[in-house]
Amino acid sequence: MKEGFSKMRREFGAALAGTLILGAAGPLAAHAQDKIPDRPIVLTVPFAPGGSNDIMGRAIAERLSSRFGHNMVVENRPGAGGVIGSERAARSTPDGTNLLLISSAFTMTPSVAKLNYDPLTSFTPVAMLAMGPSVIAVNADFPANTVQELIDYSHEHPGEVFFGSAGVASFQHFAIELFKMKSGADLTIAHYKGGGPALVDLVAGNVQVSLGSLIQMRSFLESGKIKLLAIAGPKRVDFLPDVPTLKEAGIDVDMSNWWAILAPAGTPEPMVDQFHEEINQVLENPDMQAKFASEGAEAMPMTRQELATLMKEQIAKWSEVAEATGIKKD
Repeated sequence: MKEGFSKMRREFGAALAGTLILGAAGPLAAHAQDKIPDRPIVLTVPFAPGGSNDIMGRAIAERLSSRFGHNMVVENRPGAGGVIGSERAARSTPDGTNLLLISSAFTMTPSVAKLNYDPLTSFTPVAMLAMGPSVIAVNADFPANTVQELIDYSHEHPGEVFFGSAGVASFQHFAIELFKMKSGADLTIAHYKGGGPALVDLVAGNVQVSLGSLIQMRSFLESGKIKLLAIAGPKRVDFLPDVPTLKEAGIDVDMSNWWAILAPAGTPEPMVDQFHEEINQVLENPDMQAKFASEGAEAMPMTRQELATLMKEQIAKWSEVAEATGIKKD
C-alpha cells in the first residue's frame, strides 16, 4: 500500500511538473514571438537602385543590421511610381521580417491610381526617418543657369525640353506638374522606373532637367555632371549657399521629400514598437545625423501616431494637387 501511494505521488509530481513546464513555456513562447525575429528582415524599396529612396533605405538597413546582429536585406521592387513594391509589401507575411520604405510618393499615388491595397489600413506606421529639400537640376551642358533662364529657354524651344521623372504619379511627376503650373514652363515629361535611371539619363543629356532629392543628386553635382538651378525647399542649404530657393526665384513652391518605414498590417504591436525604438536610436546617432546633413536632409523622428497623422494629411494635400494640375495615371 505504501509502495502504491509512493508511485502515485511520483506520477502526480511528474504530471504537475510537466504542467508547470508547459504553463511556463506558453508565455515564454508568446514573448519570443513579440520580439524582432532573429533572422534576415526584408526592407522593400519600391523604386530602382540609385534614387533617394534606395540611398535612404540602404543607410538605415546597414545600421539596423549592426544593431540586430543579422542582415536586413534591401529589395528593390520598382515600377508604377512605387505601387508594385508597396503592393508586394502589403501582401507580405506580417511576422516582423517584412518592412517597407516609403517617401512622399506613397501619399501621392492614391489620388491618381487604383490600388490593390489601402495606404493607411494595409500598413502600420513604424518610424519617420528624415526630411530633405528637392533640387531642380539640369545637365551640365544645358545653357540655362537660373530657373528663369530655364523657363525662358523652354518657351523659345517648345516641346524640346525634357524632364526626367521617376515614374507616373511619382514624387517627381507631382513636383514638376506643380512647377509647370506655377511657372508656366514648357516641359515634356519622360517617365522612368525610378529616380536613379532618370538621373542617369540627365547626366547623359537624354533629358535636360530633373527634380529630385539632394541626397541622390550630390555625387553628380560634385563631379560636375549636373548643375543646380534652385532648392525646392523652404530655405537654402548650408553647403550650397549660392543656390537660391524657388521662392527666391519668384515661384512659391516647396517640394521637400520625406522618408519613413511601415510594416504590413497585422505585424505584432510589440515588434512594431521595438522597430520604432531601434530606428529612433539610429536617428539619434551623431554619425547618422551628420550623414543626413551632408546630403541636405535632416533626421525627423516622431511618434508612430504623428507619422500616421502626417500620412493622412499628405494624402489629402496631394489629392488636391492632382485635381488642380490634372495629373492622371497612364
